[in-house]
Amino acid sequence: MRYEIGPIRPPNEAYSLLVRFTRNCPWNQCAFCRVYKGKKFEKRPVNKIKEDIDIIRGIRDDAVALSWKKGYAGSVNDDLIDLIFSTPSYNEFYKNVAMWLYFGGKNVFIQDANSLAMKPEDFIEALTYLKETFPSIDRVTSYARSRTIAKRLTVENLTCMRNAGLTRLHVGMETGSDFLLNYIKKGVTKQENILCGKKVKEAGIELSEYVVLGLGGKKWWEEHAAETADALNKINPDFIRFRTLKVLKDMPLYQKVESGDFVIQHEEEILIEENSSLKNSKE
Repeated sequence: MRYEIGPIRPPNEAYSLLVRFTRNCPWNQCAFCRVYKGKKFEKRPVNKIKEDIDIIRGIRDDAVALSWKKGYAGSVNDDLIDLIFSTPSYNEFYKNVAMWLYFGGKNVFIQDANSLAMKPEDFIEALTYLKETFPSIDRVTSYARSRTIAKRLTVENLTCMRNAGLTRLHVGMETGSDFLLNYIKKGVTKQENILCGKKVKEAGIELSEYVVLGLGGKKWWEEHAAETADALNKINPDFIRFRTLKVLKDMPLYQKVESGDFVIQHEEEILIEENSSLKNSKE
């Protein structure tokens, strides 16, 4: 039994069920990202998403039946997990569902980089089917792109998604500086980031904003810190998650490092930048 799983998810979704609504990233030009380069973005048909959900349900039912067979009364406990992970015939998909059940079977992360690029009605149909299939689910989260929400989706669209079960969106703002947003080819403006955040909050969906520390380098760190704090103050997200820039050779940003145009900060300088952002943010 196999179903599609995308390449990444937020760190705090480690024990969530991963359900793939879209493949890869529709923008895919960010200079600091390497995950989806060379891969085509696709919106998966709703019937294919439902087929994956049915496969996951089949795995769930099989795992519960195995638990009863082994005398664990339907519980996916330590002993059952040990059995599943030590048996070669159980593949990674089976193990993923088993671990999801082990941790309560309540959280789901919808993949890939921007699932809200789907037609709202398709997204809602797929999400509704997921919730109907697994009534135990109480948290559904997804990545979303600021420009998609700012330009294509209304608060009403987002509210309907929330009513269907969407509880939190992870948005990569990265920086509040328009100069840096253009420099890293993010394809979005500060104002669009702010508009996106306000729409999500108005719709009653939890908002987790991501900021990349070090994205301003040695030259523009002060602008990065100040403009990011200003944008976050105007959005007032539920969560702010800091990630530290790491430039690898297969990232477009690496070429700017090699040319000397972008100068990477030392760890101490990044801490100073983070402290500056926090000082400029509302408590």
